[in-house]
Amino acid sequence: MKKYLMTWYGMTDLRAALGLERTSGPVLGALLAEDYTDVIILGFTQPDKTDYRAYEFQQKIANVAGSDPATARPFLDLFANTAEAHNHFNQWLEKQLLDAGKKVDVSFHSVDLEHLNDTEGIYEAATHSLNAVAVLGGEKLVTLYLSPGTPVMAFVWAFAALRYPNLKKRLIASSQPGLPPEIIVLPNEWLEWHGKQVWTTNTDSEQYDVIFHLFGEQRMPNLLGVIQFSSRKHIFLNSAQFPADVMKQFLGEAEYGEIAVDPYEPENVRSTILDQVANMPANAMIGFNLTGGTKLMYAGALAACKKVNATPFYFNSRNNQVVFLNNFKTFDTKSIPSVETFIKLNCDNLFISNAGNWNDIPGIQSPYRKNLTNELWQARSKITRLYRELSRYNDRFQPFELQYGDIQAKLSKDKSAKISIGKKDFEFTEWPDFSKYLSGGWFEEYIYMNLQPLVDSGLIKDIRIGLEVSFKEDAADKGSLSFGAQLSCLFGDTYQELDIVFTDGKRLYVIECKAGNVNSEHVMKLQNIARYFGGVEGRAILASCFYPNNKVVKKKIDDSKNLQLVSGNNIFKQLKEMIQRGGSDQ
Repeated sequence: MKKYLMTWYGMTDLRAALGLERTSGPVLGALLAEDYTDVIILGFTQPDKTDYRAYEFQQKIANVAGSDPATARPFLDLFANTAEAHNHFNQWLEKQLLDAGKKVDVSFHSVDLEHLNDTEGIYEAATHSLNAVAVLGGEKLVTLYLSPGTPVMAFVWAFAALRYPNLKKRLIASSQPGLPPEIIVLPNEWLEWHGKQVWTTNTDSEQYDVIFHLFGEQRMPNLLGVIQFSSRKHIFLNSAQFPADVMKQFLGEAEYGEIAVDPYEPENVRSTILDQVANMPANAMIGFNLTGGTKLMYAGALAACKKVNATPFYFNSRNNQVVFLNNFKTFDTKSIPSVETFIKLNCDNLFISNAGNWNDIPGIQSPYRKNLTNELWQARSKITRLYRELSRYNDRFQPFELQYGDIQAKLSKDKSAKISIGKKDFEFTEWPDFSKYLSGGWFEEYIYMNLQPLVDSGLIKDIRIGLEVSFKEDAADKGSLSFGAQLSCLFGDTYQELDIVFTDGKRLYVIECKAGNVNSEHVMKLQNIARYFGGVEGRAILASCFYPNNKVVKKKIDDSKNLQLVSGNNIFKQLKEMIQRGGSDQ
């Protein structure tokens, strides 16, 4: 059987290698006290100490070996946690083992950390080393040595070990210098809790009996919890300010539960959950979605989760992964294939009155209309001259005849339409809202048509044009409406129309198409709309025929956290790149 000792080495070990200690140091002491076939040593390498050369180390070390602490201190400050110190320690260790007749394969790994207690970096190094041993075949025993290094390095070893329940392992520590290490046993409650969590998260069905969700202002984490896992019942913990009944429509046959808690009293959250669990079967599979709510709700729910041996998880919206907080395993978040899911999730007292399907637009399949749309893009600088006149005919059907330069547009009493652009003529028999199309609708259709290849490739999951959201009922007192309803009143009276809205399965994108000038109001309005309908990860895109020259507008766009401007001839390249990097403009 292979016997591995896995350990960091620290200052005491280096001092021992320099002859500054009366003992052999923790690492060599452990190797001399028991027979190991392999030792894996991790050494912290300080990034800002990479410029020293080996000959400088050798020049100075002659005056250090066996010296007093005052003489050795400057040398240790200069060379500790460097490649030269690591090399010296390894050579010394191998010589001591050879002299003692110990046949041990020594493997040393330099670890760059941001600082001495860089927990993330320490954890990554520990789990990487454990994984390398775990995948090796044959029978093996792994011994994790807690004493060398910092206290953070010690407790991370213990925590990382829990990620490998099937690996035969033990923990040791030195209680007194010079004496052999002792075996350390983790608390039974910790082991039992973790053991059940690992078993739960490894189930293929991802089936729970109950999932507790922290419900707050942001609803997306709760939706992700519902679609990611199958559960017989979902219980939403919320305050009176944020009712959770909006989640009922997404549960299917699962049972709905809602519990009021004080979001700023973690003990109230903990005790409320435990009261619920007390009425459940002892073997119930329980999950905790800890993504939403307040930080104090998180603290109380996590305490309850540990108490009942449940499985905690968290949705990282930045990289679209769900993280199990018991072992830090990650899985990709399941996608949301429909735009309507986002709208229904985030709207109160509103409903989708027009689904915004492309094929529902009268006459949209005409190849002549598509040709005209492409031609207007080429003539976009000219058609803008007619926008002011065209806007007079947008509210109701009214015949018109307008001209600017080589562009002539006409709508007759019989609703037939005609437009000439240079030498190209386009005629249509039935187009009553021709003015709306010419005064900007054409640009929305142009954007939609050119995004269609991204739908075909799967980069976009669902796309709509002209989707409308309306009130479920006519409310006389608008002051009593939710923020979202007030927003719709502000920008669309009784409904909000979205020029183009799509999803990549991860977040909602709202595109405002501006065939003419862009002003500050457009920027602020679009920011709010995208944030309301898409949540905190909602993305706003201002598509403009022309790059805005107004300094105030450009400043507002630059300062926006969720809005990006696309314009000019490479507008679709910009859009594709934005979607591919997840809507980030960083």
